[in-house]
Amino acid sequence: MKQKRVALSLGGQLHGYHGTYRLLVLMLSAMLVLAGLTGCTEDKGETAEKQVLKVMDSSEWSFSMEYGDYINAAFPNLEVQVSSTSDAMDYALPREERLKRMKELIASEQPDLILLGDDSMYKALADEGLLSDLSVYLSEDNNLEQHIHPGIIEQMKQNRDGALYALTPNLRGQLLFYNEDLFNRLGIGLPQDGMTWAEILQLAQRVTQSSSSEGEKAIGFLPAFPGPSGLANLIGMTDQLGTYPYRVSTGVMTVNMPAWQHVYRTAIEAYKSGTFELGMEEGNGEQPIASYGEPGQTDLFTEGRAGMVVGSYRAYQDVPFKLGAVGAPVDEATRTRSFSIYPGFTMSLRAGTPMAQVGWDVIAFIMGDYVAKVRAGFTQDGSSDNAIPSNITYADYAKDPIIKSIYRQMPSNLPSDYGKLSNSASSEMADMINKEVSNTMMDKQTFEQMIEQMQTQGQQLLDRELKKK
Repeated sequence: MKQKRVALSLGGQLHGYHGTYRLLVLMLSAMLVLAGLTGCTEDKGETAEKQVLKVMDSSEWSFSMEYGDYINAAFPNLEVQVSSTSDAMDYALPREERLKRMKELIASEQPDLILLGDDSMYKALADEGLLSDLSVYLSEDNNLEQHIHPGIIEQMKQNRDGALYALTPNLRGQLLFYNEDLFNRLGIGLPQDGMTWAEILQLAQRVTQSSSSEGEKAIGFLPAFPGPSGLANLIGMTDQLGTYPYRVSTGVMTVNMPAWQHVYRTAIEAYKSGTFELGMEEGNGEQPIASYGEPGQTDLFTEGRAGMVVGSYRAYQDVPFKLGAVGAPVDEATRTRSFSIYPGFTMSLRAGTPMAQVGWDVIAFIMGDYVAKVRAGFTQDGSSDNAIPSNITYADYAKDPIIKSIYRQMPSNLPSDYGKLSNSASSEMADMINKEVSNTMMDKQTFEQMIEQMQTQGQQLLDRELKKK
């Protein structure tokens, strides 16, 4: 594969791109000059020998857009050559084929720095021994080590060896948004940081009931997925049980576990109590769901007829009421972990690269305090970018105080399950679960009978699918 050179002047290749990006570059350059960091490692002068860093990313354009000018400003004597992973990471291909192609691409291109937007591929390459352990480098930089969100370090170590084979400069978080005007009109206390799903649903029930009596006709909470089963999936992820009550890789149905039973009981009771009743009345019996606050999209929350909703950071900015936000729902066990915080793309060093130190210098710079500070100064009101730096010093400079609520969250440690049901089997499983839940909602069977039916039928389906492999 032909490698492409990335040699950008400040803002040069992106001439014509919106002026705010060039402003960011100029701000970064000024900071580097003032801090005396140009060159980033040692002051070797402009006559230092040019070095070449081979980078593997989804495309040359993607790398240039994200970090081309950053690196040129900090490393003027470094030439970057980019190899694209777009063909190897074609998601029309099975996971095994993508891994095979990535291994072949790494062997042929011999990159120094590898950028990935797929967490499962990062773990697969780490397990194959193709990436370098970054913990040695990070341990020598106490300042950086202390400023990286601990949940990011934790997630990057979720591989076979438990080693740190990557860092990610970005994390994405979700928040519990609420209609402050509605809560105030109803005389109900506002949501708080660190609430569990059970507490949020109890609060939602109060909003629904109070709004009905006051003629507001509002729903207390607007879910992302319809029905009790969808709500159970969200609670299960938050409580670190998994997305579904089964493990395909081991062929085990887990819905009869006490923890999963508690999840389904919580979800069903929320619906039986009428928490979502008004929304379903307006939706002709169908559960209205959230639009995620994307620009131009509307839902009951944007219309002011829902008390709370979970959405990505910077979602729901254009609403006709006073918008409040706190941290997303947390697990009951620790009250700190949430499925709503997760890493962005990863940066790794290829095992055996002769440019390991230079590659690490680039990673450390992008992860560092200076870039976080520049990004805080650059971020504008109305931005739709929901990524924030994994460097927590960003909160010291960012104008938005809600950032600290995101940084207080730790990610859920979901059990690994690389197994996959066929589309037909997955649909059959979902239909079975929804049917049993529906029968329980209509009092056609007890909760205990529902669990027994789901466990028996689900296990039979998994056994049948495993025999096909």
